[in-house]
Amino acid sequence: MCADAKSARMPAACFALAWALASSLPAHSLPSPTPVPNGIHATFVALAEENGNAYVTFQAGGGQTTLPMARDAIVRERALGGSWKALPPVSLRAGAPLVIFEHNGEVVQIDTLYAQVATRFIVVKNGYGVTPSGDIYRLTGRAAVAGASLPADAYVLLRVTPGTVTAYDLEASNTPFAQAAQLPRVTVTVKVLVPLNSPPTDIIYMSTDALSWTPNAVRMSPLPGNRWTVTLSLAQGSQLQYKYTRGSWTTDERDLAGNEIANRTLTVNSKGTTQTVDDTVARWADRSS
Repeated sequence: MCADAKSARMPAACFALAWALASSLPAHSLPSPTPVPNGIHATFVALAEENGNAYVTFQAGGGQTTLPMARDAIVRERALGGSWKALPPVSLRAGAPLVIFEHNGEVVQIDTLYAQVATRFIVVKNGYGVTPSGDIYRLTGRAAVAGASLPADAYVLLRVTPGTVTAYDLEASNTPFAQAAQLPRVTVTVKVLVPLNSPPTDIIYMSTDALSWTPNAVRMSPLPGNRWTVTLSLAQGSQLQYKYTRGSWTTDERDLAGNEIANRTLTVNSKGTTQTVDDTVARWADRSS
């Protein structure tokens, strides 16, 4: 037995068995962004099990929240520049950045996106690591624990919250880590023509699978004639699913009849360094055609 009947909530070691049983359920496709439109941006704290049910605890908005996980919940991770991969929930790391999708009080999907950095720490002190180039990383979670006992000049492979210098996981070695091979990048210019009745004060955004379907993830810039544009740097041969919004899923794009449309797919050229995409929004969810 994993624990006695008096245990209120058992940590992740015991949860592995419960999840293994749940994982035998038939797989299903990833949900469209619109049924669970607004992900909660959070930091992972812990995973636990109670009476055969899994619970995830996360930090968001200045406080901790614990929610039950659906039996068929999807958990996946992605390194910047890589592809989404399924992740066993017990492999989530304390301090990892999450986007949590909740529906009817249950967590139905968890996405974690990270940057991977191979470097060397010449000194680690008071929870910070300093590289030979002078970059300073704040160490949290497993990175802080591992960093406290690092030898001088250790080579490290960090998992870093994108857009920050906060590392939440760390692997150490006495030999350099190889940086992941990077595919050549393509500069992709996306332009979209929006309806004439688009509110003139609203901003147009791209929501993408790469950024966990956050409705206002990629802000676009206005052009003359009801057109908007943004320039992206994407790996050759990669694919990006996306939709246009005016900042929320109540103002996303629809077809002329007002019905939800399938996710758009951008396939990046496998050759060359530039690419242009021209789209048209037929109608917004909250506006008549």
